[in-house]
Amino acid sequence: MERWSGLTGEEFFSGLEVEQTRSKGILSPVEALVYRGSNRLCVHNFFTCIDHQREERNMDLGFTETQEILKRTAREFLTKECPTSLVRDMEGTDTGLSENLWSQMSAMGWMGLPFSAQYGGGGGSLTDLAVLLEEMGRFLVPGPFFNTVVEAGLLVNEAGPPNIRETYIPRFASGAVIATCALRETDPRFVPEAVNCHVDTVEGGYCLNGTKLFVEHASAANSLLVSAVGRKDNNAAQVTLFMVPSSLTGISLTPMENLAREPLFEVNFENVEISEDSIVGKLDNGWPSIQKYLNLSTIMNCARSVGGAQSVLDRTVEYVKGRVQFGRPIGSFQSVQHDCADMVNAIDAARLATYQAIARLEDGEDAEREISLARILTDYSYKWTTLTAQQLHGGVAFMEEYDLQLWTRRARVSELKYESASVHRERYANAMGLM
Repeated sequence: MERWSGLTGEEFFSGLEVEQTRSKGILSPVEALVYRGSNRLCVHNFFTCIDHQREERNMDLGFTETQEILKRTAREFLTKECPTSLVRDMEGTDTGLSENLWSQMSAMGWMGLPFSAQYGGGGGSLTDLAVLLEEMGRFLVPGPFFNTVVEAGLLVNEAGPPNIRETYIPRFASGAVIATCALRETDPRFVPEAVNCHVDTVEGGYCLNGTKLFVEHASAANSLLVSAVGRKDNNAAQVTLFMVPSSLTGISLTPMENLAREPLFEVNFENVEISEDSIVGKLDNGWPSIQKYLNLSTIMNCARSVGGAQSVLDRTVEYVKGRVQFGRPIGSFQSVQHDCADMVNAIDAARLATYQAIARLEDGEDAEREISLARILTDYSYKWTTLTAQQLHGGVAFMEEYDLQLWTRRARVSELKYESASVHRERYANAMGLM
């Protein structure tokens, strides 16, 4: 047992001591995943601890034949159409959008994959979408696919009234409309009290005022999905979601610098008049929809990050097999082999956690804890894999001309998306009854 004591409670559970776990007669999954005295994940007990305190159940996490075809087709297409030269070309541009790539992905039906055939979609599952996103993460596909299809698209599909779904889902599915979510403000927390963007009732609709931060691809978007508060009862924010055309008078964009060098904006709304039928969901009851958005976006971003980490591993293995030093390939040295093996373990753990969470969502089961575990493991594996790859490559990895830094920068940005891993660690501990 001592071998698996892992990191301290302060490091993993925000002040919760591991002894509290042991006092209840159980071994923390996080303890079992971290080898004492190192920062490396150990998946020695992963398959048992991932279902810790869950009722035993059979779960097939293998891909279907259709999903294997989707994966293979996506990889073949992106190998040809999305080289790293395209990723570099899109960095620093106003929109970050390759119209040629966007139109080709639309023609292949990728935009409509998760939507019902009723709206012109492909009727795919969340697992289908995750398979595609894993490949897109592998190739760092630029553009607002994730913002349009995953964030705005799935939210509208889940929460939108019939008129909103009928208006927007077919246009999302065809690639005719680009959308992005404008939800974050100066308070980085995802809680109702953090929403200060204000909406007032006026004749014929509403008037929107406020500022949103970290809005991805706002310059390319035709529509913005905006959270706003109309009133506060007993200090509880009454949040409503609106689909706002980006062309309306009073909307201004200010670019924000970021490590990934992708289009990121501060969006200001000044007396923006919007119609009554722009509400997504119910008036003053938009927060449950935002919580669904957080869960779906978080787990789909995990799938994308797993693909990125896998690409880094594959590139690193090829490099150490060909890089000769001291008269032999550096991949023949045991320490290098151990690093590569640890990268495999970390990525496989993250992938398994991600697809297990998605499977539970598809089955209509509670997946809050599984999503948190996937986020914890994915953040760790992507960051640790890129940093280890940098070390194994040596000085060349720190050159702008070398491609590895493209994944390293995006791994760090991925850590900041949605709720942080520290929030998920605390949530995971709460779900286990430890706090």
